[in-house]
Amino acid sequence: MKHRVRDYVEYGLLRGMTAVVGRLPHRAALALGWLVARLSFLLSRRRMKKFERRIAQVFGDSISARERRRILWRAWRNLAFNAIESMRTPLVTLDWIKKVTHHDDIHMLFDNMKNGRGVVLAVPHMGNWELAGVASQLFGAQLMIIVRRQRNMLTYEWLNRMRASAGLESFLREARSFTGIVKGLQQGKVLAILPDLWAKAEAVPVPFLGHAARIPAGMAAFAREAGVPIIPAYVVREGWTRHRWKGFPPIHPDPSLDRDADVERMTRYVIGLFDQAIREHPDQYYWFNGRWVLGEEPPA
Repeated sequence: MKHRVRDYVEYGLLRGMTAVVGRLPHRAALALGWLVARLSFLLSRRRMKKFERRIAQVFGDSISARERRRILWRAWRNLAFNAIESMRTPLVTLDWIKKVTHHDDIHMLFDNMKNGRGVVLAVPHMGNWELAGVASQLFGAQLMIIVRRQRNMLTYEWLNRMRASAGLESFLREARSFTGIVKGLQQGKVLAILPDLWAKAEAVPVPFLGHAARIPAGMAAFAREAGVPIIPAYVVREGWTRHRWKGFPPIHPDPSLDRDADVERMTRYVIGLFDQAIREHPDQYYWFNGRWVLGEEPPA
């Protein structure tokens, strides 16, 4: 496949940054991330206004403009910290996970694996959501994730190698992956999925963050087809270096219900919990998603 010059530049920068970050102590690497976040935050004022409007769309006049700006900065800094920690994935060990995370609730994954079947782990774009998956893998879960093919294939293939080295099994976001994922769930694997996205097709309309959202049906569809529960969970960053893994009681498919009704029931339950978590920790949420969960952008 022919690559663009831009692809090589992006790939080289990513590999170089990863090499630097991997040689630094954790806190020093995060300090570098903080510097990059601060500079980019100040230089992207116009873009930040767009994301600040999203916060206003959710919270209205209940918080001040100053508070919206504070939430936005901390969320942006958190995104930089996530990127730094993702680059350090090959260095992550179970001992390190135990040291930097409060993970008491992680037992919910394993407590709900019945008859050799797995679970669907539903996580919103909060805290370091990728760390939730890595931690689950290191604690003994066989994790599956769904990825989207990127335009830069050099970067895409390298990221897939990184995921494979961490033991993650990746499936492309396409219809033919459905059967393989369901089979994996029935064999005792865990599907980690981020459902808080706007969906055009195969969507479930549910209230979310004070508005009507169209949530992908896949999370609940996988659980119903495989006959496994959904475990809602989220991660929040505490300070710079510590994380808290919070789990909720599972919701199980109900075969007595019509498929669409059951999918909507499970989706509403999970998204309702995410709504509450985001309102409690708004500075931990990813307000920058290209597939903004509330669909149309708020007016300027």
